Amino acid sequence: MISERTFARSFSGFWTELLPLLTPNFVHLVSNGFKNALIDADGEPIVPVPKDPEIRDTAVIAEFAFFISQLSIQRNLSVYELIREKKYSEKAEHYALEVVKKYEGGRVPLSAPLLPKELEEGLALAVNYERFFNARGKNQIIEFGPSIPGAGFLAECKADISVGTTLFEVKTVDRNLAGKDIRQLVVYLALQGVTGNRRWVSGGFFNPRRAIYHEFNIDYIINQMSGGKASLEVFQELIDFVSIRDIQLDATF
Repeated sequence: MISERTFARSFSGFWTELLPLLTPNFVHLVSNGFKNALIDADGEPIVPVPKDPEIRDTAVIAEFAFFISQLSIQRNLSVYELIREKKYSEKAEHYALEVVKKYEGGRVPLSAPLLPKELEEGLALAVNYERFFNARGKNQIIEFGPSIPGAGFLAECKADISVGTTLFEVKTVDRNLAGKDIRQLVVYLALQGVTGNRRWVSGGFFNPRRAIYHEFNIDYIINQMSGGKASLEVFQELIDFVSIRDIQLDATF
């Protein structure tokens, strides 16, 4: 079994055949054509959260912000209200360290507690989640970590955030969107879409560091990337591929 992340950045021949028009130019068009900026109360774009050079591990800070935001939604508290309670901050620190250790096990994990500057940066990222949810509409159902069933050699996984009928992947990075990001989103959509109870009609990406998000109609984007195929056809081709028993998973991708 392999993770959806590994699958999205491997098997280049399969992905080229499945989505032949997912080229760097297409990714650039998606990145620019579907981009939305978070705005403040005065209607001005939110300034990106800069990386402090003293931050020891930005991945841990990103996960810390993610979990603080999840707790905020679950307890119906603002991020600032939540962070005042030490038990929640400590819980978020523990979560962040464990997640990074799980997905990036080759790295030496940080030791808690986080430094004041690290907490400050994590809080700034979490506030952008709050702004993002407000921009998307307060009445939509928000779910962190929706479960996605596995198939074939793909293990069961969790996506990032479901907001109403849109699935968002969170990318807390300085770079633009990449093809591997879109492929990872397609994996989630395919695994869920072939269950017979399709849940999402839109997909996208949220970047709390850059204070932007992208959102697009799934059927339209997949039709464009695949050269005219329907979403369910693409989803089924992906499931058929990962269900092939004779693929060598120990090969170097």
